[in-house]
Amino acid sequence: MESGSYWSHMAPRQVTRRTVLRTAALGGAGLAGAALIGCGGGSSGGGTATATKAAGAAAAKPRFGGTLKTVLGADPPGWSVLSAASVTGGMNSMAQDKLLEFAAGPGVDPTSTDLIPGLATALPEQPDGQTYVFKVRQGVKFQNVPPVNGRPLTVEDVKFAIDTIRSTGSFKKDFEAVTSVTAADAQTLVVKTDKPYAPLLVSTVGQYGWPIFPKELIDTKLTDSTTIGTGAYIRAEWQQGNKIVFKKNPDYWNKNLGFLDEIAFLIIPNADGAVAAFNTNQLDLVVSGASTIAIPCETIRAVTNAEVQSFTGSNAFSSFDTTKPPFNDVRVRKAVWLLYNREAEMQAVYCGKSSPTGLLTQARALKPTETHGDLLKRDVKQAKELLAAAGFANGFKADIAWTPQYGAAYAAALELFATALKEGGITLNPISYEYAKWIAEIYRPPFNWSGMCWSSGRGYPEPDQEIRYWLYPGGNTNQSRVNDPALNALIDKQVGQLNVNERWDTLHAIERLEAKNLYYIFKNGSGSTNFYHKNLHDFVGDGHYSYHEFWYAWLDA
Repeated sequence: MESGSYWSHMAPRQVTRRTVLRTAALGGAGLAGAALIGCGGGSSGGGTATATKAAGAAAAKPRFGGTLKTVLGADPPGWSVLSAASVTGGMNSMAQDKLLEFAAGPGVDPTSTDLIPGLATALPEQPDGQTYVFKVRQGVKFQNVPPVNGRPLTVEDVKFAIDTIRSTGSFKKDFEAVTSVTAADAQTLVVKTDKPYAPLLVSTVGQYGWPIFPKELIDTKLTDSTTIGTGAYIRAEWQQGNKIVFKKNPDYWNKNLGFLDEIAFLIIPNADGAVAAFNTNQLDLVVSGASTIAIPCETIRAVTNAEVQSFTGSNAFSSFDTTKPPFNDVRVRKAVWLLYNREAEMQAVYCGKSSPTGLLTQARALKPTETHGDLLKRDVKQAKELLAAAGFANGFKADIAWTPQYGAAYAAALELFATALKEGGITLNPISYEYAKWIAEIYRPPFNWSGMCWSSGRGYPEPDQEIRYWLYPGGNTNQSRVNDPALNALIDKQVGQLNVNERWDTLHAIERLEAKNLYYIFKNGSGSTNFYHKNLHDFVGDGHYSYHEFWYAWLDA
């Protein structure tokens, strides 16, 4: 375990009923089996979002050429396409396509999860509720780099990538219902499930989904050090701790995307440095988010000569080790809820512009008269009474895990959280972790921490990914170690409900049960505020782990 003083490191989507019902408008021709289209990062993803101003309104004709300079707060913790890290997923998406994609670009809501064809020529045909027939685009080539050297993409390549993802690592749970992936002929891929499975189509796109990569990437073990696909940009350079450069793929099959010659991600580890580089025109764009660089309220005020784009944030949360005292007692968890000072955090850290977020719609959609709707109100007196009833009248001490990776606002919010809990007699001991270790074993299984974990925001386009990741045994974000038979039954039920109204009712029952048991604390969502200079056009940052919004962007001469 890497530990250190918290204070020494101080140097920062929800799903709605609209989400569920959007499918009804799309569904007759083959999306009915998806059951949920529409949504709600990452880290940077999630939330209902409205851009205050889209970069370069799409009136002018895009220009080809130029180098876009933007920023990352740190190198990706690895390059494996099988890794569950948001910045890794984003970097890989620069080079890789999927069968289907989320709509992106100018004129598209940043949180849209409307599906459009990618390497598939159209949305799949669904002859029944358990069969998906994809037509794979012909004439597509892998990028002209070793070891693939521009060879043609085949339907067998698509099958291999999907089979590898659904049988390996962090994503198996998303695709357990898939029983077979068959190359029926040179352009037809047939996917079958063992039951009607509502989340499938959206899950194939986000958060990580089914990126298509060549078998050679695995065979030569290059997946640990680079990224290769059929995408619009080729990774041309990686200077660790300095920059990552992608160059335009001259052979990309879609000639209507990929206007920039280069996209350079400069590694700048702190928000002040990123803002200074932007103000001196060393950067064209700063995308503020946990998977890029998080910029706190105080630093935002230092930005000059910027166009601004913003959208609300993802479902930020904090977790408990519910398998051990004191957090195995719901009274203690409720006391922590009541001590958390949302208003102080919102004003001090987020410029007064944040909102409570939650698993599904828990903190936003539950009416004040519903179960635990009063938890958004701070009540130190009631918290102390609950702690006393649980046997902690004199309070207690607990560790809380965190990582400096997520920036100053995230760290400042943790400091405020510790101060707020101290009023109720709870003393937190922050323990910091380097980001790669955080991803490998703290934030993800095996969850090698106890006490609490101060996590970042997450946003998922498919509700099942939220509830199964957070609330189901074996879920890859089930930090609170939840294993509730009543929840398990409801989670299993909703995946097979292809009727959107019936599925919504089950999802709402899940959120009510979670609100009763308080397995997680849902925090303020910081949102994303993106800054860019006037020479950048048609960049509309979105809330997904794919960085394909860069494929639409272009620069003035």
